[in-house]
Parts: sequence; C-alpha cells; structure tokens
Amino acid sequence: MGIEENKKTLQRYFDELMNKQDYSRTDEILHEDYTGAALGGLKGFEGHKQYVKQLHSAFSDYSVKTLDMIAEGDKISVFLEASGTHDGNFYGIPPTGANFSIKQASVYELKDGKVYRGLSMSVMDQLTLFQQLGVFPTVPEAVKAYNESKK
Repeated sequence: MGIEENKKTLQRYFDELMNKQDYSRTDEILHEDYTGAALGGLKGFEGHKQYVKQLHSAFSDYSVKTLDMIAEGDKISVFLEASGTHDGNFYGIPPTGANFSIKQASVYELKDGKVYRGLSMSVMDQLTLFQQLGVFPTVPEAVKAYNESKK
C-alpha cells in the first residue's frame, strides 16, 4: 500500500473504530496481529475493542479529531485532538461532568495496508486532561497554594 492509502486507513481507524465504535469492518482496518501500547498493552481486535469501550464509558461523547498526519513508508505520525465529557468512571475518578480537550502526538505502524501497531510512541497532555477534569489544580492555583504555604 502507498502512503496516501495508509493515511486513509488510519483516518478510518479514528473515524470508525475510535469515534463511532463501529467494529463491523475491523478486519479491513486492524491487522490480525494488531498490538497497541494503551493501558499497558493491547492485543488483537478484542483488546482494542475493550480499550475503546473503556474510553467511551468514561467519556460517552469521546472523539478524536485528526489535525495532521505525516507518513514515511508504513509509519504515520499523527497530531490529534481528543475531547469529551467526563460522565463515567475514569481511572477510579468518579464522573465530574467536566469537558476536556487535549492534544496528542502518536506514531502508528501499518502492515499489509492495516493498522498493525497503535500508539507505538505517544505524547499526550495528561496534566491538562486532569486539570480540566478538576482533579489537579491549574498552574496558577498550584503556584498560589505553594506561595501561601511559605508564609
């Protein structure tokens, strides 16, 4: 497969699997030997499906928007924006009702025209995520608390 076809497949991955949770054509998008780094390691169709279910149970309107893709060979670097409303349990944090929107940069690998390795390298702004959920203080709040503790 060529670079443009790989980009289209990866876009389908985000649109159909991550956003819509439509697994009716998973075999066209995910390689049968798919692995991913999320949650300490995902394997196969079912592993991926469970991961996406967890995301959508914590954020029922969870979505990923592709901002940019750069490809070379079978590797694609993608810059994303993930967003949603925290209306379910997330890493033991009860629902806050807060909205979040964060940026993420990740590398995916394709094999035989299908997503083979997911999140093989990923940088995500989790600090901002937890600040937007109200779990961690914002930087100004943290500085203020620190300064007040020194009085």
